[in-house]
Amino acid sequence: MKNFWRSSLVFLLALTFILAGSIGLQAEEDTVVIGSGAEAPGLDTRVEVDTPAFERINLINEPLIDIDFDLSLKPKLATDWEYNDDNTELTFYLREGVYFHHGREMTAEDVKYTIDWILDPDNDASNRDLYTAIGEVEIIDDYTVTLHLDEVNTFLINNIARFGIVPHDVAEDLGDDFGDEPVGTGPYTFDEWDRDDKLVLQSFDDYWDGEPNFETVEFRPIPENSARLLAFEAGEIDMFHGGVVPEELERLESEPDFDLRRVAGTGYNYLGFNNTNEYMQDRNLRLAISHMINREAIVEHVLQGVGRPGQTNITPDMQWYHDELDFVDYDPEKAHEYFEESIAAEEDVELRIFTNEEPFRMQIAEVLEYELGQLGINVEVVIEEWGAFLDRVYDTDDYEMYILGWSGLMDPDRASYRQYLSDGSANTINYSNDRMDELLLEGRQVDPESEESIEIYHEVQEILNHDQPKAFINYEEEVSLIQPEFENYQVHPYPGNAWLSLPNMTRN
Repeated sequence: MKNFWRSSLVFLLALTFILAGSIGLQAEEDTVVIGSGAEAPGLDTRVEVDTPAFERINLINEPLIDIDFDLSLKPKLATDWEYNDDNTELTFYLREGVYFHHGREMTAEDVKYTIDWILDPDNDASNRDLYTAIGEVEIIDDYTVTLHLDEVNTFLINNIARFGIVPHDVAEDLGDDFGDEPVGTGPYTFDEWDRDDKLVLQSFDDYWDGEPNFETVEFRPIPENSARLLAFEAGEIDMFHGGVVPEELERLESEPDFDLRRVAGTGYNYLGFNNTNEYMQDRNLRLAISHMINREAIVEHVLQGVGRPGQTNITPDMQWYHDELDFVDYDPEKAHEYFEESIAAEEDVELRIFTNEEPFRMQIAEVLEYELGQLGINVEVVIEEWGAFLDRVYDTDDYEMYILGWSGLMDPDRASYRQYLSDGSANTINYSNDRMDELLLEGRQVDPESEESIEIYHEVQEILNHDQPKAFINYEEEVSLIQPEFENYQVHPYPGNAWLSLPNMTRN
């Protein structure tokens, strides 16, 4: 009898382990684990600005219109939109039968609430200056809303795709806490968030575009690129976007057990000059420095072939790119000629280059330190923590040069207006040019598809190339790494939309 019970116990324990393993396997099959380069500071679509936040937010909250994989605009919560004849009104026709995660249908009242909240200067909205053309939001009916514009801005429609619609009732109830437990219309609902460990999202069964294929999505912040790659190769995460170690690209691309995807990005890295500094306001010095930047070598050796050499603020994939312009490039001979004509040639100059702790920017700074030393310029490279670095660039003039980047530049207004307008909110290089101001204001008044628009932004690039208020280093490239059993993934050139294809992905 004792042997019988012992055998029975062994059998039951084995069965328990088998069932537990089956349940665990099933849970794993229904879950996608994403490695992220950083933790999101918050999840309020109206407030946040950084890519790690919007990688998560864009699965929870949805915009009226979306940025597709070819960078065109496609319907999302709005099925259609139109300007009136003089471009002073922009009307959206909303999708019917769209429900928020708490069970209420989305209507025009939610759209008006979201936009009004962003425009209210008492709220902590990001990029409010992108929407100041909107004077009033009018509800026509439950599924129609019109934006009355105080000024014409034909690129406003592109910026509308940058924020999601929030439910007015939940947003009012939660106030500043909305970013800790957001509610939207997206394919996934907020479940739990253990900061610096994981964010868990659950599929929304009543999603208007069909229930997602995976029940659970986990975002795990792993800031260090090498550690994130090791976690991927160990099978601890299923996929990640950005931050692929360049030295590993060749191996990963030839490895059949991994799926590596690459596509041209929507941004660039640059060397910013303080154009009001006693030395950097000298155009000859700026040109000398720009001609000493070996952009091809930086892309090939520092970035290991990721991206392309930088030329201007407009990426080569945009229709406004000036492909006939003779851009400033690496030319030490010209650099020495300009340097000899500069104020810096007359004295022993020491200039500082500031950047943050991003490894490739630090390497680029070291390359520039060496190259500029060939001109006779003493360069000090200063590495700062991210927050302190941004405070320096945005809030002080205590710098000569800095290395930073822009991303998500899908149109020439987004790539120009705030950065180069004399009083632009992102004009951290303190640049001022009257003709540039005229062009940037005019660019918002004309049809973006017109020849006139192309001519305007060609001249913008000509002025930047002549003045060199900043030196463009490299265009970005978006890189994703996916476990091979996943299908239907498409890498997005706009990193905030990195996981736009996730709801339709499948696992073999």
